[in-house]
Amino acid sequence: MAGEIRGFLHVSRAAGPADPIQAEYRIAFAPVGGHLRARHASCEGLDGLTDFLRKARVPIPAIEHAWRTLAKRGVHSIPNVFLTAAQLEALGL
Repeated sequence: MAGEIRGFLHVSRAAGPADPIQAEYRIAFAPVGGHLRARHASCEGLDGLTDFLRKARVPIPAIEHAWRTLAKRGVHSIPNVFLTAAQLEALGL
């Protein structure tokens, strides 16, 4: 779609509760061929993260993969995310 920026959403579990369901998550957007944006969003708990990723139009299978990876490693990158400048602003990125 015109005006969309292709990139990665980088998600990391913040220090705090070891339980991924209750953890705080930080999200950043990095455009392909560009630099990581300085703005980061944060979400409380797995439900908050899921809501954020759905607003970013991440497909359900990719969200489920992110859950599993974050539970094990605490960090995950979601490729091929397409967002407009307005969507980035609305998401706080």
